[in-house]
Amino acid sequence: MRTLAIDTCIALATLLVFCVGYILWDSDANYYQVDVSTLGPGPQNDLIRYGHALVVDTPRYIGSGAQGPAMAYAGNDLACKSCHLKAGLQPFAAPFVSTAATFPMLVNNKVLTLPERINSCVELGLNGRPLPDVSREMAALIAYIEFVGKDTPEGVRLPGSGLMPVKLPTEPPDSRRGIGVFAQHCTACHGENGQGQPKVSPEVGYYVPPLWGEGSFNAAAGMGQIAYAASFIRANMPVGTDYQSPALTVQEAWDVAAYVISNPHPVAAPEPPPEPDPEAELDLEVEADAATGQAASP
Repeated sequence: MRTLAIDTCIALATLLVFCVGYILWDSDANYYQVDVSTLGPGPQNDLIRYGHALVVDTPRYIGSGAQGPAMAYAGNDLACKSCHLKAGLQPFAAPFVSTAATFPMLVNNKVLTLPERINSCVELGLNGRPLPDVSREMAALIAYIEFVGKDTPEGVRLPGSGLMPVKLPTEPPDSRRGIGVFAQHCTACHGENGQGQPKVSPEVGYYVPPLWGEGSFNAAAGMGQIAYAASFIRANMPVGTDYQSPALTVQEAWDVAAYVISNPHPVAAPEPPPEPDPEAELDLEVEADAATGQAASP
């Protein structure tokens, strides 16, 4: 069985790949100050506004308690902004500023499209089922992401994109130490049991999201991976933290991340088996025929 230290190194390597590629580009431009309230009337702007609403008030539209089961794409009542802070406009909180400009993206030798990336969040972060590619919801989310990324350079991840790289801890992450970090820095908002702060009915969702339990993210979500969680926490938590002056030490961020992901989360659905490779199968058949022919030779 792999140790936590090995898992940590693997996760960190993945995170570093995710974080590389930032360059400085037009430092006078502030791509994080986009405001949908400046939009005028019109069908396309209405679509952008709907996309923004889906990000900030996700459970109202597609949450587990959405009006009509057909619209309950999410399996919980988290919002996209639970991870993509400030509606995707906070640096190093997985912002949307470079998203449209960097998709489609090659991941593990497979071309990943923007709709597929969005549905990855819906299926894992929201523990739900994928949005249809032709749905108004998918169109609205893409329209909002493109609006947020307007005028950003193609193929470039701007400073603040993704998650902030985090150093390796001096000691292996320890969930037991993380309990103390959580009690000191996190319980005031997320509660002693990580349950968050639900909104008051008739509103749905959370003022502060739960960090574990059935209402939380799927175990396979990015936040369920220790390196991603440590990086997000270090740059953004407790709420109000400036990534340039983190409140937690590197070790504390890793320890509390270990504690959060050590608690129960919804089980990830098994990944579908890989599609067969016709060329590989043909090669195997040729090799088998050749071997049979050699065996039959006198």
